[in-house]
Amino acid sequence: MPVPCRSDGDHQQTGCEILQSENRVYVDMMVDSLKKKKNALDVIIAETREQETLLKSESMDADRFQEILDAKGEQVEELNRLDEGFNVLFQRMEQEISANRAMYQSKIEIMQRLIREVSELGLQIQALEKQNSEHFKVYLARQRKDIREYRVNYKTVSNYYQNMTNAHKPEQSYFFNEKK
Repeated sequence: MPVPCRSDGDHQQTGCEILQSENRVYVDMMVDSLKKKKNALDVIIAETREQETLLKSESMDADRFQEILDAKGEQVEELNRLDEGFNVLFQRMEQEISANRAMYQSKIEIMQRLIREVSELGLQIQALEKQNSEHFKVYLARQRKDIREYRVNYKTVSNYYQNMTNAHKPEQSYFFNEKK
């Protein structure tokens, strides 16, 4: 339960005011954490869309595709760190926020809005990843087909050259006349 703050005669902050000030900082940190999470998800969406473009192209740049995967991995790690930090702050502040809801109302509304936006971005990412999974399957099928065609062509050429070398035996001459 919050302790009512009283002013002492010297106009210095009391322990209660310091605690309230610290609590406001923690709530601000929670808001900042959600903003950073939203920004990280925006980056992931942009990278996922770029992956989609690469997967749809006839000649995919595999190096760029790998760079995007690595960058997305870094963003996911950042999201995990942000989630952990937010959860620690929330556990610390949950009772304070509940007890003093009116005092934190504007921050609560901001956090609720950000949580909705983050949830929507998460759903968008899931949908894009599902589409990219299908595009990747098509890309792999194309690659398998190209490899299969290469093997068939290689085998055909190899057989042709083998047949051509076996068709002429050294003891036979092209100019040999069998009618004598």
